[in-house]
Formats: sequence, structure tokens, C-alpha cells
Amino acid sequence: MGVLAYIGLALSSLRRSPLRSALTVLGIVIGVCAVVGVVSVGDGSRALVLREIEKTGGLNVIEIYKDAWDRQSGTLSNAASRVTRRGRWGRNRAEPLETPDVEALLETVANVNLVVPEDDFGGVNLNSNGQSKPSRVVATASGYDILHNWYVSSGRFLSDADDREARSVAVIGSKIKEDLFGNTDPIGKEVKATRQSSWKRGSRFDVRLTVIGVMEEKGGSMDTEGWDDRFIIPITTLQQRLKGRKDIERIRVQVTDLDLVESVTEDAKFVLGRQHNNTGEEYQYWTAKEELSQAEKMGAIMKISMGAVAGIALVVAGIGVMNIMLVSVTERTKEIGLRKAVGAKRRDILIQFLIEAIVLTFSGGILGASIGVFAGKGFAWVITKFVWPESGWPAVISVQAIILALSVSICVGLFFGLYPANKASKLQPIEALRSD
Repeated sequence: MGVLAYIGLALSSLRRSPLRSALTVLGIVIGVCAVVGVVSVGDGSRALVLREIEKTGGLNVIEIYKDAWDRQSGTLSNAASRVTRRGRWGRNRAEPLETPDVEALLETVANVNLVVPEDDFGGVNLNSNGQSKPSRVVATASGYDILHNWYVSSGRFLSDADDREARSVAVIGSKIKEDLFGNTDPIGKEVKATRQSSWKRGSRFDVRLTVIGVMEEKGGSMDTEGWDDRFIIPITTLQQRLKGRKDIERIRVQVTDLDLVESVTEDAKFVLGRQHNNTGEEYQYWTAKEELSQAEKMGAIMKISMGAVAGIALVVAGIGVMNIMLVSVTERTKEIGLRKAVGAKRRDILIQFLIEAIVLTFSGGILGASIGVFAGKGFAWVITKFVWPESGWPAVISVQAIILALSVSICVGLFFGLYPANKASKLQPIEALRSD
């Protein structure tokens, strides 16, 4: 008897008790649906981080900044530092990063495409054309658009001359353009930026800047203030007219090749140490690899924990399959005896009942995987809608997860169907035919 014949017999047997079969399949559907949905959400966390990494420059970008506190090694962090005990946290007395550091890194460190200074702060109110809105100011220089793969849709981006001369110019995000100017062309228009000063109590600054460009729409962000709400100005304008200091918050270095990130990091430490008369270890060197690694760990924890729940559902469903198959064996004792009497071998009976169990679980697996695809998208929608609106949580439908879920459903059928099938195959024809 061929496989198709066995499958036909299995389907015929299952159709005799459609309600019972459907209720048994339901457990498999729930378990497989949970597996596919959970994996989709877990993979979505990784995709979310990768999306944000691409917005901040990519995996081959090193972000350099100075923390207020630094774990001291027992050595002087710079000429003015005090010695602290090994392994203790102390105030980071290293000099702040400055514009000359950008030039030194660009000129000295090999395998570097771009070196871009950045500084940013929120709490800025923009006013123009009788409209106002809160925004986040980003102070930077030319190359910022290339680094972040984010370009102007009209006008132009900041130039070297804008930065060199500390010009009162700004490039605005698409949301700012929409809120302040509507359908009007903002190029050449003036915007007043107002913010409570953080370095002089009770004072405010009011700066008027001319719009020279509008950035293309970049979409959602995990930031409180999204990319499209950013107000971009030359970093020298920030230093001279707004901040009152020449330090910069961070430097982003784009490396030519992902494999060279570690070596470029070490070179950057050496250059910055020479610039500021310290070891270079006083500054932080963050790479997106670290964030991606953390996201993968969190995603794995989520998938394992939720997958365990889904696994329990599949085990319970498997027990249900075993139960219905044992009942089926009892109800069909005479049928088994008759088949053996006309020549069916033990192997034939064993295969028949095993295939019935597999058909039952596999059909549940297909239905569960189909529902799981929509469940994964539904989970992502719920997270975006009610839990974390700024994330735009993606639904990643993994083909591997679907294949895994279907394979598990087949294994459940084999495992929990083996005992009833074996019991059926051992029935003696005479005793089976005599049974009531």
C-alpha cells in the first residue's frame, strides 16, 4: 500500500468524527500559532534595532563621547587628574572633545570615510510664519547627511563654509516644514529658535536662522522627538551663539570596512590620547555591534520564554492527540481485526494509525502557521499602537519559524501517535473480531 493510500484511509477515518478531530487539532493550532507569532515579534526587535542603526550610520560607525563618570584604573587619566583606587568609579576629569579632534581623527586615522561632530538637545521652541512647535536641535557639519543616509528633498545641506563662518542657517525636518510652513516653500524663510539657557539661570536665547534646506521624510524613530522633527544647524553656530562653549558632545567615525572597526577604534584612542594628554581610554567608544548584540540577547530571551509557553501548549495538544487515537483504536477494534484477517500486516496497521496522527497534527500545524503569520503582524500592530508608538515595531515573518513549527507538529504526531498505533498493530485478529 502506498503513502497516498494510507493518507486516504487516514482522512476517511478522521472524517467519521469531524468535531472530535477539530477539537484535537485546535490545540496544535494554538501551539503552532504561538510559536510563529512569538518568533515574529522576537525577530522584529532585531529588525527594529537594525533599522535604527542604519538611521544612525550603520554597523561600521564608531560613536565617541565623554562620560561624566569613568572607571579609573589606578593611573592618572590626564595631567590634572587625581589618582583613584583601581576599579572604582570617579569623576571623569578628561578634557572634553573639541573640533580639532575631528580634524585630527580625519587626517591621522587610516580606513576612515567620514568624521562628523554632533551635539543635540531638546526643549527648543521654533517660531515662524505665526506658527510654533517644539523641536530638537542637532548641531553638526557637512557629512552628517551622508553618514545617516538622509538627504535633502529641497534646498541644500550644511556646507564647510556654513560651519567655518558659523552662519545663521538651518536645515529642517519634513515634519517641521509641514507644521510651520504647510505648503509654502520654506527655503529662505526665517525661523526663531528659543530655549531656556542651561548655563545662566533666568536667561533665554533667541536666535534667528534662515532655512536653507528641507530633509526628506525619514519616518518613525525610537527617539522621543523623531528624525523628521529635527532642526539642524552648524555646530560652530551652536558653540558661538547658543551654547557658549567650544566642546562637542560626540564624534561619529565611519569606517571603510566593518572588519576594521576594532583597529580604527584603537587608533582613535591613540589620537585622542595625544590630543588631550591622556590615555584615550577616558572616552567611550560605542559601536552598533554592541547594541545589536544586546537586542539579539533580548530577542532570544523573549523567544525562549514565550516559546516555552507555546511548547507546553503543543505538549498538551499532543496528549490530546494520543487520547483521541487511543479512543479511535478502541472504537475500531473490529475494523483492525477484519483488516488483519484479510491479510493486513502489523506494519500496515502501525503505519495507518501513525499517518492518521501525523495528518491530524500537520493539518493543525498548517492552520496554526497561517494564523500565526497574522498573529505576528497583530502583535506588532498592538505594540506600535498601544505600547510603544514611536517604535513602529516591524513584523518579521520568518520562513524558518514556519518550517520549524510545521516540523514540530509532525514530530508531535509521531511521538504521541506511536503508542496508540503500536497498540492497534498488536491486536490479534480473532480477539479483535470477537470484541463488542
